[in-house]
Amino acid sequence: MKRRKFRLTRVLEEVVFGVEDSLVSTLGAITGIAVGTQDAHVVILSGVVLLVAESFSMTAGSYLASESGGEVWLQEHADDWDTLMRSPGAGHGPIAAVLDEERVHGGARERILKAVETQRRRWLGQMVQHERQASPSGSKSPVLAGAVMGASYFVAGMIPLGAYLILPVEHAVVPSIVVTLLTLFFFGLWKATITKRSAWRSGVEMVVVAAIASGASYALGLLARRVIELFV
Repeated sequence: MKRRKFRLTRVLEEVVFGVEDSLVSTLGAITGIAVGTQDAHVVILSGVVLLVAESFSMTAGSYLASESGGEVWLQEHADDWDTLMRSPGAGHGPIAAVLDEERVHGGARERILKAVETQRRRWLGQMVQHERQASPSGSKSPVLAGAVMGASYFVAGMIPLGAYLILPVEHAVVPSIVVTLLTLFFFGLWKATITKRSAWRSGVEMVVVAAIASGASYALGLLARRVIELFV
């Protein structure tokens, strides 16, 4: 049960990162393009191209990060495990001292030490297996991490783009921003149930970041349109 919950948490990390990044970056990009061009076809085409390209990029990035992170973790701990398995066993520790004190020798001593050493190695093997499963390589499949990241990014990016699919570009800017900000707010509330942070603070933080990004993009798009009108 704990193992499944741990793996679910790792998957949710990819979902959270993919959704947050997609909503903020996609909203900022298409808002600037919409204000700057006032052309629905350009906005939609740019948004789709952006989502597809970034989804593949995020998928590859998450896959490589998960795979390399797991490999580094395993490599860092490989020497520790080898040292444990090669460390002196019961024949050189306190158990041997107790047997000496009790004057246990011969075949009985060998059988006791052999049984203790067998249990020691079995315990070490179970410990190593548990640590590997809890490591970045064991807790999060690189393929699964990449797929979840890419899918989360693409699906979330369709939210700010959706308004431009059903409304004229001049009327779609505000609904796109409002819907995306609301989505980010409620997503922040949901994320707080996982991170155990203040729900309102989490939601407001996400809204503020997205609002700054969309506001800056809006101003940049407006400036670009004014500059183009002067020279065209």
